[in-house]
Amino acid sequence: MIIADTGFFVALGNRRDRYHIQASQIIQQISEPLITTQPVITETCYVLTRNAGIDLQLL
Repeated sequence: MIIADTGFFVALGNRRDRYHIQASQIIQQISEPLITTQPVITETCYVLTRNAGIDLQLL
């Protein structure tokens, strides 16, 4: 089980994030379940919609 926080999801959803490539590679390589919390999802949505240049289809 892997616990993911807001920073990971923001990097995954924002191609301009400095950790986007690493997050994309990690999500393709993991085989364990990825878990998070409702507050993390809420915060991720807020951060991604606040910034320009995001992949809204990811949400």
